[in-house]
Amino acid sequence: MKIAALTLIALLLPMPAYAGPVEDLLSGARKECRGCDLTNARFKKADLSGVDFTGANLTGATFHRATLKGAIFDGATATNANFNLTDLSGASFKDARVNGALFYGAQLSATKWDKADLTKARMQETRLTGASFVDATLDNAVMRNARLNSANLTGAEMIGTNLIGASVGKSVFDGTSMDNASLAKAKAADTSFKAAHIKATDFYGADLRNANFAAADVTDSRFTLAKVSGVSWADTTLARNFMQDGRYQP
Repeated sequence: MKIAALTLIALLLPMPAYAGPVEDLLSGARKECRGCDLTNARFKKADLSGVDFTGANLTGATFHRATLKGAIFDGATATNANFNLTDLSGASFKDARVNGALFYGAQLSATKWDKADLTKARMQETRLTGASFVDATLDNAVMRNARLNSANLTGAEMIGTNLIGASVGKSVFDGTSMDNASLAKAKAADTSFKAAHIKATDFYGADLRNANFAAADVTDSRFTLAKVSGVSWADTTLARNFMQDGRYQP
């Protein structure tokens, strides 16, 4: 009888409230959320530095103006997520899917995007100094006026990628596949395009001084008014391009 009474009292007592993963992350109670479903979560202006989001679903999540230094998003899905004006210095997005995600004006220096899918990501006015995009997919990504100096884009796929006015000096585009991309008026001195496959790409007015196109395959592209002093064309295949002096090369 006494046991039954105690059981009834326990059932009538209010149950303790447990915070969800979003609340725990915002409060700092937890520093990892590996594999969590954080679809449409809101982290605006939050400090989530160093948090591990490996494999998480961040589709539609909002991180506007958040601090995410050193955060880990490896293997995460962040389709259409909002990272505008965030500080993601040193963060990792290896193998992540960030299709259509927004990064306008974000601090992305020393970030890692190796094998990530950035199709249609919008990264205008970002700082990407020293970033790594090895074997990443950047199809139709918008990186207009981005600061991408000393970055590594070896083996990246860049179909329709917009790098108009971007600073890519001393970056490595070796072995990349560029098709209908644009580096018009880009600052690309001392940049390497060795063994790259470049088709129908616009280098109009770009600063390509001392760039290296050795063993690259460059066709149907435009170099009109580009600065090309010191450029290396060793073993480069050049066909049907408009060269820096306006001459069409058959």
